[in-house]
Amino acid sequence: MTPTQPILPAEQIRAGDAPLMSPAVLRPSTDIFARRAARLLQLADGHAMADFLRLCAAICQQQQALHDASRLDPRAALEKLAQALAPQLPAPVQASLDALLALDAAALSRLAEHLINGDYPADGPLFAALPLLGAALQAQATRSIRQRPLPEPQSQEARCPCCGGLPLASQLLRGDSGHAQRYVVCSMCSHAWPVGRVRCLSCGNSRDLSYYSLAAQDHVPAAPDHQQPHQERSAREVEACGECHGALKQISLLLDAGAEAGADDLASLALDLLAGEAGFARIGFNPLFLPGREPA
Repeated sequence: MTPTQPILPAEQIRAGDAPLMSPAVLRPSTDIFARRAARLLQLADGHAMADFLRLCAAICQQQQALHDASRLDPRAALEKLAQALAPQLPAPVQASLDALLALDAAALSRLAEHLINGDYPADGPLFAALPLLGAALQAQATRSIRQRPLPEPQSQEARCPCCGGLPLASQLLRGDSGHAQRYVVCSMCSHAWPVGRVRCLSCGNSRDLSYYSLAAQDHVPAAPDHQQPHQERSAREVEACGECHGALKQISLLLDAGAEAGADDLASLALDLLAGEAGFARIGFNPLFLPGREPA
């Protein structure tokens, strides 16, 4: 007889404790940054933060060039970004970038190591240019990890099994069984690993979770329909945990096939603001948007 797996209770299957049957890790497309740039430009039309999204699109286009080039150290990658983006950078960002590039190799390396873990100076002369350093690191990590064998992740990991990076956002895809499969996109190497469909990535809670999305002020929710429980769900939501008060963006490609986790996350920063005001702290980060410290 061959070994068998026990049948797990439905609660454990939904929470992600069942053995993984889907591909262990999804590699990003080779043109991920170009696709992200195109999505940002699409989302910028009519958006309240159109200029910001267009600048992010320009950064992503240069990230694609870095990704396609030979491996560069962080300083060389940052210098290429600086040269290509100079005409589009606001004066304060350019001044901050000049200060960043003036750091010696050891100081820049330390700053990069901290930034990978979401730890950075939230004010001071370097702050405005840190997203560009994050962009360079992201392009480098995506290229580097692509060349390695894919790992076999556990059923629920809070950090990327490929590079140890923090989450950027989660995304819903159509799984092998036809049901929604949830993956978490890494903030650094852009690979995505499978996790439980309804489960807090930070603490594992699967009961006290709420989902928030943006709606027009005059929006009137439809009456609950048990036959179509997701009809009022949004393609961009925040999953908020009532246990640890962590929050993670969730992007549904089932509801919007054109969605892209990195771009749609940047286009829905208002959700992060509202979640923060409600007492929830973001799990992970997006290297292209680093919140600053509020003035005293």
